[in-house]
Amino acid sequence: MLKWPCLTIYVAFFLCPAMGMVYTQDIKDSIEISVRPYAGLRGHLAVYDREMEVQENASRIGIDLGIRKERLTFIAGAEVQVNMFRGGSSFNADGNLSGGFLIIQSEQKQQVFGNRLGYLGVDFDKYGSLTIGKQWSVYRDITSYTDRFNVFGARASATFIGGTDGGANGTGRADQSIVYRNQMGPLHVGTQFQARGGNNDRFIDGFGLSVQGEIRKDFYVGAAYNRAFLSENLLSSGKILGLSGHPTYISLGTKYIGKKVDFSIVGVLQKNGDFTQGYYYDPVSGGLNPTVVFNAKGLEVFGKYKLSKFAFLAGYNLYVPDTDGITTISGQYPVNTGFGKSDLIAGVVYQPIEFIHIYSEQRVSFGKNALGDKEQSVFTIGMKIELSKRYKKRIVLYQNNVASGQANMK
Repeated sequence: MLKWPCLTIYVAFFLCPAMGMVYTQDIKDSIEISVRPYAGLRGHLAVYDREMEVQENASRIGIDLGIRKERLTFIAGAEVQVNMFRGGSSFNADGNLSGGFLIIQSEQKQQVFGNRLGYLGVDFDKYGSLTIGKQWSVYRDITSYTDRFNVFGARASATFIGGTDGGANGTGRADQSIVYRNQMGPLHVGTQFQARGGNNDRFIDGFGLSVQGEIRKDFYVGAAYNRAFLSENLLSSGKILGLSGHPTYISLGTKYIGKKVDFSIVGVLQKNGDFTQGYYYDPVSGGLNPTVVFNAKGLEVFGKYKLSKFAFLAGYNLYVPDTDGITTISGQYPVNTGFGKSDLIAGVVYQPIEFIHIYSEQRVSFGKNALGDKEQSVFTIGMKIELSKRYKKRIVLYQNNVASGQANMK
């Protein structure tokens, strides 16, 4: 049996050398974490076709995250659309959700939640940022100049094509995209690639470029180019009426943001880049609604006059499709010759307190849809609640250091 004097010697033999150890903590590094939750809750009453309807207006909630170490910031973001109301109608083109090219999406607005954005990336400070995921395209860097109404607009820029969010072709919220952006003095540049794994025998599924120059303070000019790649089998099949090549988009624009007045204008040209649903009668199958791809030219104008609590908006959208040569095998025209968009837009915004906007907008439409029906003129009155707050926290990282010494043993 071990006696107490022996136990004392035993413990001292093993532990006494450690009695001379000194533990210190040195600051190894630090990081800064920033989080920005935000919400935009929007809804209105819409009057059209002699009826009134409560409508959702592209409400969304999201979060931005940044983890910064010296000049390197790792970033992430996610945003979902919230359908607060039960109604399925919406006149806001930005409220469209994902849909494949050539696929008409008519039921998407019934979803309670919809994916708008989701991305990861790195910000290299003066060397720009690189992000991957579902994100705003470089093409929209230019077309967003005029997409500033509360409800209407953005119908003539070939951004939200075919009732979708432009994700498949990379014109709006680009799906599975790789985006690099940088600012070098007054020059802003952006490049984009899509990696959707599509069956088109190509390494990438599309690419885009944008260039913007700040000519003087608050005055910009810019241009963008976007091209999506389709399967060669699809192009040569002849099954899609009007499709003759890969979708291609070009946009040119300018904007001025002043203390009292904002003004912007955007012109676009697209080939094989938009689609609609036509109609023709087949003697064997009866009435058919084929997908029809078309070329088009577009023009958007936006103006805003600002007071302390009020702002007045006005603009125009013109979209002219080229469908003259699109016919069926039997020689029928599946799209009405008057197909196009021509919208006059006017509105007013009142901001009684911070975060709250009460708006009213009127769209007077002179265009026709693909079947030849006159497009709807619409009056809206509604409210937006916009909340956003950024939180920052610096975290200090420590490292344990051990300084060893000799224990005095007697």
